[in-house]
Amino acid sequence: MSKTATASFTLDSWDEDEWQESPDGMKFSRASVTKTFTGDLEGSSRAQFLFAYGQGGAGYVGHERLDVTVNGSRGTFVLQHQAVGLISDEGGAEWHIVPGTGTEDLAGIQGTATMRKLPDGGHTFTLTYDILDELV
Repeated sequence: MSKTATASFTLDSWDEDEWQESPDGMKFSRASVTKTFTGDLEGSSRAQFLFAYGQGGAGYVGHERLDVTVNGSRGTFVLQHQAVGLISDEGGAEWHIVPGTGTEDLAGIQGTATMRKLPDGGHTFTLTYDILDELV
């Protein structure tokens, strides 16, 4: 039976560097990001993202390593990010735990995470996960 952990997070740093711009308005950049989580999931993360911006739309890919306690279980794991959408979107995204990246109490973790943007500019984060004795 899957478990869930809900948290809020703050963006502690967002260091984005453009590495290419084209005459047709497209832009490519890379961002280093750090976050702090509070709630059922407590701790911090570091991430690297690659962005492509078009005229009114964007997409990104990346990886985020979380160093957290989840419902009392301590360890680290990696989320894989991938999303596309309109820049005006107020929605969110769904990410996947990279199999085999869990450590300590979180060894064997698998599942997904969802993020939703709030009207006040904040974010909610929900992790739906299982911790398996061995990965299948």
